[in-house]
Amino acid sequence: MNKWKVTLGIFAVLILSTGYGSVSAQADKQIQFNYKEIGISSKQVIAENTTFVPLKSLADAMGYTLSWDQKSKMAKLVRPEREVIFTAGTATSKVNGAAMALTKSPRIIKGSLYLPLVSAVSVLGGKTALNKTDGVIQIVDEPRFVAASVEGRSYWISQKNANLYYRATAAGKPVIIGQLPLKESAYNHGFEIKKLGNGTDLLQLTDNHYAMFNDFSNSYQVLVQAGTIIKQMDYHYMISAYPHAPQVPSTQVYMTDGKNVQYITKDGGLGKLFEMEKLTGATGDFIVEYAAEDVALVRLLDTTQLYIVYSSTGEIVNLSEQLITSEDRKEWDKVNDDRDQYILSRMLGMKSRKGNVLTFTYTPILEEKAKTVTYTLLAK
Repeated sequence: MNKWKVTLGIFAVLILSTGYGSVSAQADKQIQFNYKEIGISSKQVIAENTTFVPLKSLADAMGYTLSWDQKSKMAKLVRPEREVIFTAGTATSKVNGAAMALTKSPRIIKGSLYLPLVSAVSVLGGKTALNKTDGVIQIVDEPRFVAASVEGRSYWISQKNANLYYRATAAGKPVIIGQLPLKESAYNHGFEIKKLGNGTDLLQLTDNHYAMFNDFSNSYQVLVQAGTIIKQMDYHYMISAYPHAPQVPSTQVYMTDGKNVQYITKDGGLGKLFEMEKLTGATGDFIVEYAAEDVALVRLLDTTQLYIVYSSTGEIVNLSEQLITSEDRKEWDKVNDDRDQYILSRMLGMKSRKGNVLTFTYTPILEEKAKTVTYTLLAK
């Protein structure tokens, strides 16, 4: 055997001190979740010929909410139709009140509860398989739940059947309150909650990915008040991939479907609705690049035209026409392909806002140096 391989193998094993004797963390065993790398591989430890993984990593991946009782060393995991309890030092778990055995007892390693991977996944409703060709351990969880919580309220979305579940308190059980118009996708979506007033939450399920030189974005938004859906919107678009400059953070909560922009008030109510095709006279999909209480910046994807919308009046200004010089615009129009990566990286974009003055940059087609221009908001 190659002595260098032996040496590397030795250094790949890290001995950790636990209350259960020594365990080793092996960097060469890959663990995937639904055929994707989720970062759990680097957290695994081997003890008594068993692979252990952190409870929180597994719970997050499988869409469980997690609560921990420090005194009893007991973890309670909940997702629709399944409640699971693990206890440190006990090889018996509970699933919806019924006992299920684990191959090894969960154990605390460096302050975190670790579970025996294969039997814990089974208890949690998933399956594991070993690919003998590449040695990858595959965790398969068909419901593909994602979960998020805020102030005791919890939500779950199944990426398999698109059902949306809600739980008002930690003591309650998840109930279905609606369904999302999810398009079938092999990608896992990110799930986040924006807490608004009067017990209202804005849920956003988002998938942004790159494929075949294009950036894809799919987003589903749901406005929920006290377990009742107030409004749903979703958008889907594809653009040529290009280096994105950092955007100025929005300060206004909104929803969009690519055609309309719906402002959400601070107390969680529906505010102004802007119908972009009607306002601009242009057809196609729009994206919101900046939203504030007084104005929004919205771009037409087909032409990269950037518009500013005044929220109080609905008045709209084509900033691309106003801020890019006529000479620069002539060269831009000659190219006649605003989805080209070269063009997209040069388009007009906002860099900063100070009071009523917005600063933008763009790069002319025949030049390499960016130009800086400003726009002062109209007094209202």
